[in-house]
Amino acid sequence: MLSNKEKEKRRKQLGASEIYKILNFDSQDCQDLWELKIGLIDYEELDNDAIISGNILEEDCLKYYEKVNDKKLVFNERIENPRVKNLVVSLDSRELESGIPVENKVINILTFEKWKAKRVFNAEWEGIKLNIPKSYYCQIQMSTLNKDYGVLNVNTLNDDEQQDPLNVEISELHNKQISIKEDKELIEELEGRAKYMIYCIEHKKRPSELEYLEKYVF
Repeated sequence: MLSNKEKEKRRKQLGASEIYKILNFDSQDCQDLWELKIGLIDYEELDNDAIISGNILEEDCLKYYEKVNDKKLVFNERIENPRVKNLVVSLDSRELESGIPVENKVINILTFEKWKAKRVFNAEWEGIKLNIPKSYYCQIQMSTLNKDYGVLNVNTLNDDEQQDPLNVEISELHNKQISIKEDKELIEELEGRAKYMIYCIEHKKRPSELEYLEKYVF
């Protein structure tokens, strides 16, 4: 749970986990985000089995990643994007030597099955084409910070495990390490959109897709 001081600090910043919401400034997600940032609405603390199991198992999942890859990880960093002021990357972890970002997710196995794609895909795991959610994809892209790729460290649980995460021991049955290549074109677009969104937050000006396109794209 965020303290009041942390909430106020984050109102002035845009996080990598929020970046997908500005792919369309007219979307409800983006409008709600803007209202949150300028204080019209307050932060809502989410609480469900997926979030609880993710919080409980996060350290175990990342320790498993260290073990099977023989890598040392640096945990929980907040790094400002060097090109965009107040665009902050909050990293679950990164490899100490290479700096490769490793974002950890704990999801239901049925959710992972829905990611499997036949045609349109944005990632692969062991030869299986995946269409991972744009929220995760954009978060990884903003976390690469000039690295060639990032890792989405996905850990899948069945229904019983998700309801009782304290008794779960992470193994190869759960862990799926998905490498996602850097998408420089998307990163450039997201950074441009982030600059406009942060301007709108600072000046308490409601963002508009048409205004952004007319002033910054065309």
